[in-house]
Amino acid sequence: MDKGIIEFSVLITTYIGEVAENLDASLKSILVEQTCIPTQVVLVLDGPIKEECERVIESYQKRFPHILEVVSTKTNQGQSKASALGLKYIKYEFIARMDSDDISDSLRFEKEIQAFIDHPECDVVGGWIEEFSEVPGDTCRMRVVPENDVDIKNTFCKRTPINNVTAMIRKKALLKAGGYGRNTVNEDYSLYAHMWVAGSSFYNIQDVLVYVRIGNGMISRRKDWRIFSDWCKDQLYLYRNNKHTLITSLLSCIKCFGFMVMPEKIKQFVYSHYLRREKNDEERV
Repeated sequence: MDKGIIEFSVLITTYIGEVAENLDASLKSILVEQTCIPTQVVLVLDGPIKEECERVIESYQKRFPHILEVVSTKTNQGQSKASALGLKYIKYEFIARMDSDDISDSLRFEKEIQAFIDHPECDVVGGWIEEFSEVPGDTCRMRVVPENDVDIKNTFCKRTPINNVTAMIRKKALLKAGGYGRNTVNEDYSLYAHMWVAGSSFYNIQDVLVYVRIGNGMISRRKDWRIFSDWCKDQLYLYRNNKHTLITSLLSCIKCFGFMVMPEKIKQFVYSHYLRREKNDEERV
């Protein structure tokens, strides 16, 4: 597989809550600043969006008429269903995911294509994310994920081992696992759990690929008990498909429950010190 001739798509969804400046930065990072420009970008408008965002999109459509394809829905359906709709318009075998308020590193796609060349057995290639509030680098906090397939699969009992906004996925493997559109609040985890059961292989580049914008209330939203309920359903699914033992699945559910009932201050401490790593921290998890 020659890096120079690989064609790939990018799938993005956006909605009424998006800010025009953030959308502009996101599109710029994949259409202007990349060392390897995508062949196709499918942008799904999940319901009506702000006029300012419409103007941003129109400007990029004029600049990249043969790359940027816009699909819209009449009403907001949620990211999962919007992703399922966008998938129908994907033309190429490799699909990169992206959120409309995040910023891809300029070398992201080049590194991911090279990873597929180096690891042709892989169906999903991802990497680390670095969180930021106003500008990339202002928190120096990263979500580090394991590198090789074995370690990634061993991490499913603890947390989602793929940062979805960094993922580049083989379309045929995604479709084999049922694609998008699952009725779950844990869409990312459930997707990759189903891909594992369907026989997919994973790899994570050990570097930051995407800068992720974080907002207020991210920790408090983790009190949603649907997260726990859907987590337990996925653990049962992995157990029934011989990916986890019964003990492993039960312990995973207990840990999830413990995190859900933690006071918010303790939850914030656990989140900051165990679920994230400082940029200058050399520890790898």
